[in-house]
Amino acid sequence: MQQISAFDPSQEALFLDFDGTLVDFADDPAKVFVKPDVSEHLARLQAATSGALAIVSGRPIADLDSFLKPLRFCAAGVHGWELRTEPDGQVQHLATPEALATVRQKLQEAVQRDGYIQLEDKGTALVLHYRTVPERRAQAEAIMQGAVAGQIGFKVMSGHCVIEVHKLGMDKGAALDTLMQHAPFVGRRPVYIGDDTTDEYAFAALSRWGGRGFKVGNGTTAAQARLADVAAVHTWLGKAGLAQTGELS
Repeated sequence: MQQISAFDPSQEALFLDFDGTLVDFADDPAKVFVKPDVSEHLARLQAATSGALAIVSGRPIADLDSFLKPLRFCAAGVHGWELRTEPDGQVQHLATPEALATVRQKLQEAVQRDGYIQLEDKGTALVLHYRTVPERRAQAEAIMQGAVAGQIGFKVMSGHCVIEVHKLGMDKGAALDTLMQHAPFVGRRPVYIGDDTTDEYAFAALSRWGGRGFKVGNGTTAAQARLADVAAVHTWLGKAGLAQTGELS
């Protein structure tokens, strides 16, 4: 792992995962909490980078906005199937819920029979949650594999006590590539911070742009550096933001 060097807001762009990076995980995804000082750090860095700060998440962008309000950022939601290239711009939906109709029905039926695993419907992605019953990981995997069996054109990804399916053709790396082609990201080097296996797609994409990545927590990674946990991310963001205002001694 490389040493953590200072963030350069004039030359770099910042891409941040949400769950497990900006906020700690919660058994109920709706009950995560963004600390006020984190919002302050993000606001400083958004200003310092002239807006070249994006949230890249498996969550829909509307969910991200609700947690981060009144702040708004460029964003990639549902692993890139939703995109917003300007903080106050419109969300582009690159897939439709109808594409998952058959898989959705099979998952709904299987989850109802199981009684423990929960199904989250993001519209353009479907997620099985087993955080409250981690011992049922194998059952969750079997349910998902059964739902996509015989189906063509879908991608299944595993994360922290979740298994997600969406259409092929998009991931966090592809989302980063897309955002890097829009102002204010054009010409900058991306810095990506994320904790999950799904963030590895973004870490792999960084070399195309001369960027660098920070893996949050343990685990094998393509990132060049590591931050221990969510608290360490907050500290890094705070130092990066304060350095731009001259408040960091």
